Amino acid sequence: MGKHFLPLLMAVVAGILVTATAATTDIPSLTPEVDLGNSTTQPTAYEMLERYGFPPGILPEGAESYDLGSDGSFQVNFPSDCCFRISKRYRLHYSSRIAGNIQNGSISGLEGVKVKIVFAWISIGEVGLDGGELRMHAGPLSKSFSADHFSTSLECN
Repeated sequence: MGKHFLPLLMAVVAGILVTATAATTDIPSLTPEVDLGNSTTQPTAYEMLERYGFPPGILPEGAESYDLGSDGSFQVNFPSDCCFRISKRYRLHYSSRIAGNIQNGSISGLEGVKVKIVFAWISIGEVGLDGGELRMHAGPLSKSFSADHFSTSLECN
């Protein structure tokens, strides 16, 4: 795979998987502390990603809403499907609804994120965070990327 394709793929997949994640990596419990204190607004999906240790850029721009269950199950909604061309040979696809289960440093059961490799679309099912590295799992393939590559969200084409 191309040098630039994997980081972009990882960022997009991690973003979708981490729709409800946050920016701390050494959280002792599996549930982030949410202190809405004086605030009456719910944190954004990008802010929640950070609370679970994930960079916000794993989620593309434009998240309209999200739901996060106490068990870590999540759903993120976008106005429409979203695709990114990574190179002439690779594309990432986010459905208008992505879902999965998030815990500190881990997204599992991811639905709605695919990568096109050559002629085949392969679903990204898991995203993990290990130190400063994001590891994405798509079918039998797995690739690690620096989390720094996902500091900002990408725009849909």
